[in-house]
Formats: sequence, structure tokens, C-alpha cells
Amino acid sequence: MTDPLTTTGDGSAITTKEEAAVTAYDVLDDAGCDSVVTSMPQRTRSTWIVPATSAESTWRVHIDPRTGQTRIVETPE
Repeated sequence: MTDPLTTTGDGSAITTKEEAAVTAYDVLDDAGCDSVVTSMPQRTRSTWIVPATSAESTWRVHIDPRTGQTRIVETPE
């Protein structure tokens, strides 16, 4: 069974905070989340971490900066 909240990237590098925020918004929107609001992305050595909220929950979107691959993690409120 595939995890609907994990997607594969399209091979596009994510190099700026703006690109990371837009990618996180798009991934959550595609996953069916409503009223998505992203917060300031943080860059670690191997990933972008983008905090986000939606009408349903609070999330962290992890993005591989080289490939654009994403992973969504629901966080407790």
C-alpha cells in the first residue's frame, strides 16, 4: 500500500525558502488538505523542513533539496 502523503520529486532542485514553501503548499494541497498556511522553511544539511497548518491538522513537510522529493509528517498540536 502506498502512503498518500509521501510523493516522489520531479527531479527539480529546491534552492530557496520560497521554492520550499511553495512545494510544501502544493504537496499538502494535492494530498487534500484545505486552507494550507506554510511557515518559514528551515534548511538543514540534507533537507528543507517546512512547518504548515491546515484546516485538518498541523504538519511538517520534509523536502530533499536535490530532488524535490517530499515527505509529510503530521505533528501534534
